Amino acid sequence: MVSIKEISSMFNLKTIKERIKSLDYAWKGLTYLFLKEDSFKFQLLFSFIFILAGFYFKITDSEWFAQLGVMALVLSIEGINSAVEQLADYIQPNYDEKIGKIKDIAAGAVMVAGIFAFVVLLIIYIPYLLAII
Repeated sequence: MVSIKEISSMFNLKTIKERIKSLDYAWKGLTYLFLKEDSFKFQLLFSFIFILAGFYFKITDSEWFAQLGVMALVLSIEGINSAVEQLADYIQPNYDEKIGKIKDIAAGAVMVAGIFAFVVLLIIYIPYLLAII
């Protein structure tokens, strides 16, 4: 059980300043992903294309929810994958079989999210595409 004192301490000035600072770090990380990571840019491009498709086909609110959810999932996992790769390269700049396996597992997580997103998008868009054929 959380006490009143613990709850009120969450809102003190020092904690608020720390939260604002952590948002600055998150913004720097997002900027790095957007500017430097080709895989993230690729996923972002696909997200943009499907956002346009959503407007074109006038998908339902629940379809928007599903579409934006899988987009957020893929982009988030891609960001985590990039962080794992950066950390692995920092720890071991030379080729290392174990580091390679770690990177492959992280990339595999992106693939799982991507496959799931693809299936969700097929479920959303196949009926719309069949309707115009």
